[in-house]
Amino acid sequence: MVPGKHNTRFVMLVLAAFVLASCASKPAVAPSPAPSPAPTPEAKPPPTAPAAPAVSQADLDKFLADAQALKKRSFDLKLFEVLPDDYKTAEAAYAAGFAAYQAKDAEPAKTALEKSIALYKDLIDRGVVDLAAAKRKSAEDMRAAALKAGADLKAPTRFGPADESLAAGGAAVEAGKHEEAIAIFERSGISFELAYKRSLASDARERIKDKDLAKWDSGNFQLAENKYAAEDSLWASGKDSDLVAGIDALDEAVLRYNLVVQKGRQSVAIGAKEKTDESKTRSETIKAQVAVKDQYDAALATYEDGISKLTSGDFETAADELQKSGAGFDAAYEAAAAKRASAAEAMRDAQAAAAESEKKAADADPIVNQSATAR
Repeated sequence: MVPGKHNTRFVMLVLAAFVLASCASKPAVAPSPAPSPAPTPEAKPPPTAPAAPAVSQADLDKFLADAQALKKRSFDLKLFEVLPDDYKTAEAAYAAGFAAYQAKDAEPAKTALEKSIALYKDLIDRGVVDLAAAKRKSAEDMRAAALKAGADLKAPTRFGPADESLAAGGAAVEAGKHEEAIAIFERSGISFELAYKRSLASDARERIKDKDLAKWDSGNFQLAENKYAAEDSLWASGKDSDLVAGIDALDEAVLRYNLVVQKGRQSVAIGAKEKTDESKTRSETIKAQVAVKDQYDAALATYEDGISKLTSGDFETAADELQKSGAGFDAAYEAAAAKRASAAEAMRDAQAAAAESEKKAADADPIVNQSATAR
């Protein structure tokens, strides 16, 4: 036997013995227990619905509607004119509430809108008192202006009702009805303004007729007449909107009447200058500036003053001064002419006397000659 083969066999026998010994030492495997049944899951209650919000959409809608109504009322009453800071505060609260409302942020919207409602109510309660007082003063101021213009006599159909409204507004204030008084005082002020402007228009209209100025600007005069008549119709309707329109009509009527007066005064002044220039030239042709220097100089000074007024646009004064200076030049002419006539007459008298003297001298010559011959 070959030694190597015997060694290999020996090794394999040892390994086999070792494996068998290992198997013999392992414990027996216990059988697996039977699987227990799965536990039944615990029953869970159905999920509850989320709690309803504390502020409903209907409530928010009502808060918004109330705030908007008060906002509009505050604006219509123009309370921003008498309580501007408080008005801005209420507006800011409303703006915050409206923004939250649009963002569907219920609680902040409710809080801000409720705040704006309270602020608007307080604004209105205090504002109507202040506004009524302001409207009353405005009406009383316009009444004073109308009286100064003589409206109680020139426009009694406007002034009388305005006075009645003023008294009615005062009675409403005494009764605590300030918001009602506001409208009454407003109408009173409008009526006083109509009375005042009707008086102004009537004055200008009468001036134009008295001085025959319409011929200088017939277009504007007719437009003014149309507006003057239109205001009468608007007043007759009695509507507040028509009364306000009547003020506009009278404003235009006064404007156009004044344009006619201005054009007429200018034309009259220019006409007076042209006529005075003729008188001035006429007086100078007779040398009045030399013959009656003081008289001529006085007329010239008035003339120069009239020209200055004409240049500055004071046409009425210019016309008066120029007419006065024209009369002065005419008087200077007459005085110079009389002086010239007197001088001419004196010259004629002197010439006649000289001729008479010569004649007497000539008549005396034959007598003298005859006497000399007789001797």
